[in-house]
Amino acid sequence: MYTKKDYWIQILIAYVFLAIGLVIVSQFLGKVYSLFAFPFLGLAMVWIFKAVKIFRSLKDKNVYPKKFIFLNRWAQWSLASKRFKYVFLISILIGGIIGFLIACQLYPALF
Repeated sequence: MYTKKDYWIQILIAYVFLAIGLVIVSQFLGKVYSLFAFPFLGLAMVWIFKAVKIFRSLKDKNVYPKKFIFLNRWAQWSLASKRFKYVFLISILIGGIIGFLIACQLYPALF
């Protein structure tokens, strides 16, 4: 049986891997070493999926404090098994578009 603490530990691990991957990408942008970021970004996604699995197994799905009821409702809505894949794909697409636009502004010679 999982607890809310297990959920937050998984989220924390995902953020650590995501931060490591983003630091590698930002430090070695345009070099071969930036490819070392992909395993960290992949591990972050794995831990996000583990956190979603833990969230779905919780009986009390209020993972945020009671005063943040809108965050609890958003989490329950977006992490439901019917909607999660669509929310995840839309988030990945929006993040990719934002990343591409930032890369175009920072490095116009690449495009």
